[in-house]
Amino acid sequence: MTASKRSFEVRNMSNRQVSPTGGREVRDGAIRLRGLLAAAGATTAMAFGFGSLALTSVFIRPLEAEFGWSRADISLAYTLSSVGMALGGLFWGRLSDRLNVKSLLFIGSAGMVIALAALSSASSLWQIYAANFALGGLGFACLYAPVLAVTGLWFDRRCGLAIGIVTAGGALGQGIMPYAANALIDGVGWRLAYAIMAVATMAALAISMPAVQTPPVDRTVVASVHFSAKPSFQGGRLSPVTLLSAAAFLCCACMGVPLMHLTSFVTAVCGSSDVGSLSLLTAMLFGAVGRIAFGLLADRASNLAAYALASFIQTACVAIFPALDQQLSLLSLSAVFGFGFAGNMTCLILCVRQFAPAERFGQSLGIVMLIAWVGMGVAGYFGGFVYDSFGSYGPAFLVASVAGAANLVVLGVLAASSGARAQVPCGRLPDPAMSR
Repeated sequence: MTASKRSFEVRNMSNRQVSPTGGREVRDGAIRLRGLLAAAGATTAMAFGFGSLALTSVFIRPLEAEFGWSRADISLAYTLSSVGMALGGLFWGRLSDRLNVKSLLFIGSAGMVIALAALSSASSLWQIYAANFALGGLGFACLYAPVLAVTGLWFDRRCGLAIGIVTAGGALGQGIMPYAANALIDGVGWRLAYAIMAVATMAALAISMPAVQTPPVDRTVVASVHFSAKPSFQGGRLSPVTLLSAAAFLCCACMGVPLMHLTSFVTAVCGSSDVGSLSLLTAMLFGAVGRIAFGLLADRASNLAAYALASFIQTACVAIFPALDQQLSLLSLSAVFGFGFAGNMTCLILCVRQFAPAERFGQSLGIVMLIAWVGMGVAGYFGGFVYDSFGSYGPAFLVASVAGAANLVVLGVLAASSGARAQVPCGRLPDPAMSR
C-alpha cells in the first residue's frame, strides 16, 4: 500500500469518527437558527397586529373632520376590534392547541390584510365597525395565541426574555404604525393611508410567517403548576386563572384610556397633532424596552412580582397625566408610561404559562385575553364618551388609575393564595441541545 493511499484512508477514517459529532453540532445550530427565525416571525406578527389595532387612535382626526362623527362613535371602532380580539382569542386559542399552526397563520394574516383594505374604502360607521371587528376577531386574534405558543416551544430557559422580545414587537408596532399613518394621512389622505398599511402588512406577514413553525422533533412538556384552565372556584377560593382574568380586565381598563386617547389628549394640551403622535411613538419605543426588561426581571425574580411592578408604574403614570401641561413633561411621562404598561403584556403571558397546564396554554390564554380585551375596549370607548361629555380627558384618566389600583389588589390576592412557588419554566424542550 502506498504512503499516499494509506494517508487517504487514515484521513477518511478520521472523518468518519468525527462526523457524528460534527453532524450533531450542525443540526443543533440549524435548530437554534430555526428557533430564532420563528421568534423573529412571531415578533413581526405582534408588531403588525398591535400596530393595526392602534391605528384608530390617529384616524379619529380625519374621520371626525370628514364625516362629523363624535369621538365616542369613532372610538367604538377600537372597542369592537377589542371585542373581536376577545371573542376570536377564545375561539382561536382553543383551536391553536389542536390545529396545524400554518393554517391559523394563513387565516389570521389574510384577515388582517382584508380588514385594513376594507377600511380604506369605508364610507359609513357600520363599515368602520365591521372592518375593525374583523381586524381583531378574524385577523390578529388568529395569530396571537399560535405565535406565542410557538415561541414557548422553542425556548425553555430565558423564556421570559424570549416572550419579552416577541411582545416588544407589539409595542414597536403600536408606536411606529400610527406614527407612520399620521404622516401618510397628512400627505396622501386617510383612505390611501389605510391602503398603504394593508399592503405593508401583507408584505411583512408573507415574508415572516413561513418561519413560524413548531420544532420538528418530539417535545418534552415542562410541567407547570396544575390548575384548571377555566375560571372557577377551588376549595372555596378563586382559581389563579380567574384571578388573572380579573387582573387582566383591570389592567387593560387602566391602560386602554391612554392607549386610545394619548395622541388626542397631548394634541389638545400642546395644540399640535405632531406632538400628539410623537407622544404615542415615544411610549411605544420605551414600551419595547420595557417588555424585554420585564421579561428579564421575570426570569430573575418572579412573574407575579414583575407584573405587579409594571402595573404600579402604569397606574402612577395614568394618574399623573392630567396634571401636566408642558410638551417636555408629557413626552417624558409618556416614556415612563410606555416602559411600565408594556411590561404588563409580557408578565401576564408568563403568569398564564406558569399557572395553566402547558397542553391547554392556548385555551387558558384565550380566556384571560378575552377578559383583557373587554377591559381595553370598554376603556377606549369610555375615554371618548367622557371627552364628549365634559370636554376633557381628566375624569377618564382618573377612573383608569382607580382600575389600575384595583388590579394591584387582585395581584396581591393571587400572590397570597398561590403561596411561595418556585419559578416554573414556561417552555417545552424541542431537543436536549436547546436547553444548553
